[in-house]
Amino acid sequence: MLSHQPIRILLLEDNSIDAEAVSRQLRKASPHFKFTWAETLAKAKTELGENEYDLIIADLSVPDSSGTQTISILREQCSQTPVIALTGLDDEKVEQAAIKAGAQDYIVKGELHGQALARTILHAIHRQVAENQTRKLVNELRVSQQDLKEQKQLLLEKNKKLEKLYSTSQEIVDNVSHDLRTPLTVIKDYVAIIHDGLVGEINPEQTQMLGKILGRADDLNGMVDDLLDKSKLEAGLLQLSRRAQSLDSIVQRVQMLVANRAASKQVTLRLISEDGDISVYCDAEKMTRVITNLATNAIKFVPQGGNVTLRTKRSTNGEDAVVEVADNGPGIEASELTKIFGRFEQASHHGAKQASGVGLGLNIAQKLVALNFGRIDVASEIGNGTVFRLSIPLPNPACIAGRMAESRASKLGPVSLISLCLPEAKDQRQCDDFERFMCGSFRAEDLLFRKSDNRWLLLFSGNRSDLTLWLQRTESDFEQMNRNRPFGALPGFTASFFDDDGRDDIETVKKLLQQEWDREEEFKDVADEPTFGGEELPLGTPCDLVATNASLTE
Repeated sequence: MLSHQPIRILLLEDNSIDAEAVSRQLRKASPHFKFTWAETLAKAKTELGENEYDLIIADLSVPDSSGTQTISILREQCSQTPVIALTGLDDEKVEQAAIKAGAQDYIVKGELHGQALARTILHAIHRQVAENQTRKLVNELRVSQQDLKEQKQLLLEKNKKLEKLYSTSQEIVDNVSHDLRTPLTVIKDYVAIIHDGLVGEINPEQTQMLGKILGRADDLNGMVDDLLDKSKLEAGLLQLSRRAQSLDSIVQRVQMLVANRAASKQVTLRLISEDGDISVYCDAEKMTRVITNLATNAIKFVPQGGNVTLRTKRSTNGEDAVVEVADNGPGIEASELTKIFGRFEQASHHGAKQASGVGLGLNIAQKLVALNFGRIDVASEIGNGTVFRLSIPLPNPACIAGRMAESRASKLGPVSLISLCLPEAKDQRQCDDFERFMCGSFRAEDLLFRKSDNRWLLLFSGNRSDLTLWLQRTESDFEQMNRNRPFGALPGFTASFFDDDGRDDIETVKKLLQQEWDREEEFKDVADEPTFGGEELPLGTPCDLVATNASLTE
């Protein structure tokens, strides 16, 4: 039980007989106990200042100190050395006071026995060692906590600086982009006027040169658009206007935008619609940007007199339309295809000169396609050209809702379904203007589906309370828009809820959405319900239409 190393003990005892009794018991227990005797507290403090001890046995009554004060003084000088209180009184209160003052144990002079005393000493030493280790760990933890606090504060300060730098960089990008756009537009307009011969005839060589200027101006305009889109995407401020669109009108718009570039390079630009016009669900302006980017790249890399084909068709999965942009250019190396959509990456076309640009076009195109719940991929063969395939969803609400849920993954929260109606619309333009207004009033995670000329289904990401707040805000914006509308105010719109609160079961939501999409219209008189009521609404049963240009109450 006893260690083979000497255990150094300091005995503070003013009575020589008691000191000898303790010494005798220790010698009897083990030869490893080595003790020094001090008759006064002052001598004990001097001894402790000059030598190290493993244990102190202290009488509670010595000439220059008495009671538990002796223990306190010793502990103050040697906080890591265990102290055993020695007294002639077998008193529980005195024992508790000694322990409270810092003693590890308490022994009575008349009850000194060799082995029992040895065990008491060893246990006191072990407890003190454990206590010292615990105290050390606690101190280290405090230091670590302080270090963490300082590092946290430093990190917060650095984050603030980074946020400021990021905000400044975004502001610079936005300002530079906008500042570039104005003179660039002027340059394009004046060059186009000269190119078209509106200020006098020009020869074919001049026409060709001016065509190249217009092409480069379009390139620069595309770079500006890329920078602006990148800035808005990263800030989460890119506005989307997703609705049913004519795919043919989108592709024809692309053809018009790239026709001059193709003509200047004598590239044949063909449009092929395998399945006729197809209705797709997307933001037409964003999809035009994407397809224009793909077509511009194709024209850029095909040889003089090459071919670029824009082909549309229905996908075999029955859920998408497909746009293919194919060229007969040199093709792209397989190793380049894996990084072609990376940020600031530009793929090297086999045998073609590296094109100028900032390398954001395809990266942003991929993000814009994803925001429209589609996909974009590429296939290429050296010597046989490249084909970019873009999928755009058909206007199937349930399918699109499922893709929205997949895109948001773990971040999907409750969603609410609401029906919007413009019951007193006078013409198609009013309905179209209302739809454009609604598309600009909600977020990228909300979905609007046009069921008829004057009725829409809105899948809103949030619960009933969130939706009510949004309606209040939208009503205010609607009134402000109406005051400034050049063709007169739009009539008031109505809304009906399909559920008490948002649902986070996307399959139930998809089923309800499809059910309402397929259901025949059943309009009720909105005048009977001028405000939002507190009526309980079962899932799938629309409430009476309520006028949102009245005060909103719950």
